[in-house]
Amino acid sequence: MNGQEIFNLKARDDRFFRAAESVLKKYRITRRRNLEDGLAVFDITGGTHDYVVKIHPEWLVNPQCSCPDAAQRAKESTRGYCKHIIGVLLSSEEFRCQLLEAFL
Repeated sequence: MNGQEIFNLKARDDRFFRAAESVLKKYRITRRRNLEDGLAVFDITGGTHDYVVKIHPEWLVNPQCSCPDAAQRAKESTRGYCKHIIGVLLSSEEFRCQLLEAFL
């Protein structure tokens, strides 16, 4: 692959649809008051399991999620952008611009 990063557009689009369908409609996204290691922290509840999404306010590191998809399939195909990260970014005007990473 000549050191090029793989980004699967179908996987990205599937995660966007799942984020819009489940995360934004069914889950509760709660932002914690304090930063952790300079990252904004969001608790995702209401699904099968609860997860934590961390986002750097100045976009210095990629968003992180504690779900298995972010560490496995999403990491391999969409730079770790799972439906929880996408849902948080979509729901937060402050961080919405970071969705650009998923399209570049």
